Amino acid sequence: MKRTCAGLSCALVAVGGVCAEPIEGIYFDVPTCDNHGPQIAVEEFGDPTVFRPDEAIDHISTLINEPACIATDNPQLPNSLVEIVNLTDRFLEDLYYVGDPDTVFTNVDGIADAGVIPDLHGLAFRIDFVGSNRPLIFESMTPDGVFEPGEIWHFIVQDYFHPAGLAPDAFFSIGMADASFTPVDISSASIVRMVPAPASASVLLLAIAGFRRKRVDA
Repeated sequence: MKRTCAGLSCALVAVGGVCAEPIEGIYFDVPTCDNHGPQIAVEEFGDPTVFRPDEAIDHISTLINEPACIATDNPQLPNSLVEIVNLTDRFLEDLYYVGDPDTVFTNVDGIADAGVIPDLHGLAFRIDFVGSNRPLIFESMTPDGVFEPGEIWHFIVQDYFHPAGLAPDAFFSIGMADASFTPVDISSASIVRMVPAPASASVLLLAIAGFRRKRVDA
């Protein structure tokens, strides 16, 4: 995955300015909660101090006992409830929570991989309310899985852990997983919009996924 900013924007990011551009990366399913098929990462959203207005979300988290994917939940561990607010003027769909390489949780749908550093990847799940993994538990507007302008979502990150003690709502990084760069603060995850891989690319992505799944299971 690559993330680029034009001209002065990149320099501004290094000193706390606002810059965000489309990203590249892939998602593939692993046999845990739900399957969504091969996906391509196209855009990332995060804290308004880092991301431009059309990619900005507000965020906060607390603890909750409710699981998202019962089959993989450890009832002895608390789950994290993340609240995000759509600060853009856009209607957003197909959003995924993608952990940085050190971020661990158990309601996993698949793996997100930028292909930058070998053997590094991010656990991921689709933020939705269907299937076995149902992290999305509240929408302040229409309950349709569309993140509307000004809308508030609540979703669960199950059995969340990060060795640095970072919160699950730390969305400051530019780039996802092994391409993550944090100009303002350490980030534990990304909110990424995915789109299904075109038919012509699906076979290649499935082949890559099979190879990388072997790495993950090794």
